[in-house]
Amino acid sequence: MEGKRNALFINSLESSSDIICIQEHWLYEFQKQSLCNVLPNTDMFLRCSDTYEEISNFNRPRVKGGVAIAWKRFLTPSISEIPSGNNRIIAIELKSPMKICIICVYMPTNNSGDSYLEYTECLDVISSILSMYSVSHRILIVGDCNGTLKPPRKYNKHDFLLQVFVHEMNLQSHRSEESTFFHHSGMSTSQIDYILHNATIAFLSNYKIHDQCHSNTSSHVSVIAKMNVKSKPTNKSIKSGYVSKFKIQWKDIDSETYHNYISNELSQHNIESPSIEESINFLCNCPNTLPFLLQLLFHQRLSN
Repeated sequence: MEGKRNALFINSLESSSDIICIQEHWLYEFQKQSLCNVLPNTDMFLRCSDTYEEISNFNRPRVKGGVAIAWKRFLTPSISEIPSGNNRIIAIELKSPMKICIICVYMPTNNSGDSYLEYTECLDVISSILSMYSVSHRILIVGDCNGTLKPPRKYNKHDFLLQVFVHEMNLQSHRSEESTFFHHSGMSTSQIDYILHNATIAFLSNYKIHDQCHSNTSSHVSVIAKMNVKSKPTNKSIKSGYVSKFKIQWKDIDSETYHNYISNELSQHNIESPSIEESINFLCNCPNTLPFLLQLLFHQRLSN
């Protein structure tokens, strides 16, 4: 929901929520403090459309997108920012009393010829975060998915991508017929905002899609849920071998450790000075090794 134009409504969420995920705050890097002013009793982690690119103040384009996660300050000692992601995807780790990874997403809209590629690239990024945390953490994916889990719409190619992703990643969702998006023209509505998780349904309770209200100027309504952080962990990990269906985010991998690991494995199998083809064949013949290795490397990268 648009942060700058919807400050009053966002501020109203502060008293009733410990953690707030915001999409489309429409802020540049130099404007970050304005969102902190809207939520004065929170700490936050946010990214803007210009977080990864330098934009000239002389010829600054219309601001767009942006994601943020805000939390009550009593949680700050238990929260750390996760460096993975982009200007559409942001994540934090919560360690109180169990390990929880919260991913806030603003997925691309279905309004351009490149949207299919952009959408799959964002799923790749989410997949890489899941590969790091799905075994050891409960996962929450929160936000504007710009795709629905209801029957796919003929005109929206994102719906199928989202539904396949949710199924293959063993993600759970609350079933509801209520809409979360209301086009300003009044001509259409859809359900595209979700809180997805990789645990049992008991992990979330009081799931609710809010009604439209006069103070909310966004075309989206808020979606809320209560986390049961004291329950016994029952995480579902990603299906074995599925990581390879998405592009690995190589920039997040410790390449030196990766190279040493592969070299050591090859030497143990009496493969000296292997060619690229021999290395690939070795990995292909050990399908369970690669997902485990990638998870190990991602974790090592974060700990360094």
